[in-house]
Amino acid sequence: MKKTSLIINVILIIAVIVLFVLHFTHSESSPQKTNVTARADTAGNPALSIAYVNMDTLMANYDFSVDLQQKLGNKQKTSEDKLNTRGKKWQNKVTEYQNNLKRGLVTRSEAQKIEQQLSQEQQEILKMKDDLASKLMEEQQVSTRKVLYSIMDYLDEYAKAHHYKYILSTTTLGGTILFGDKDLDVTQDVLAGLNKKYESIRDSVLNAN
Repeated sequence: MKKTSLIINVILIIAVIVLFVLHFTHSESSPQKTNVTARADTAGNPALSIAYVNMDTLMANYDFSVDLQQKLGNKQKTSEDKLNTRGKKWQNKVTEYQNNLKRGLVTRSEAQKIEQQLSQEQQEILKMKDDLASKLMEEQQVSTRKVLYSIMDYLDEYAKAHHYKYILSTTTLGGTILFGDKDLDVTQDVLAGLNKKYESIRDSVLNAN
């Protein structure tokens, strides 16, 4: 009986020691677990710092883009008017030559000379047309790059001011973003900022060659 009581007492002492050790082990490890959780909460960002803009809307409504397109359109009209004027003069010469030829008012040597002149002038007109088209295309590319770089520079400022990590682009037909939460669409805000910033240099742009 005494032996049985001794065994029970030993078991109880061991149980107490185990509980004591477990208690302090848990107490020491609990703060460490809490710290990990705290660090995770601190490092995590509850809201993704992402926004997007519709580039079609910006390109169509950014005053800088509109002004450059208008200037380019005016140049194109002026070039086309010059080309059409020269083309009409050439066509009048052709018509006059054909009428004189039918009526027998030119010799064969004169006809040959006139045809050579008309052919040469036609080639000059065609070259003029190609040169104008090439020049306008180059100016269009330069204008587009100017607008894009202007937008990119402003988006860099905008992202820093509003703490965005990413500003993505989309188009009216979807682009790279097939769906986006409208709350992340900052197109109109960016457009307003672009036009406000451009207003201060608008006169110099319009008066530039």
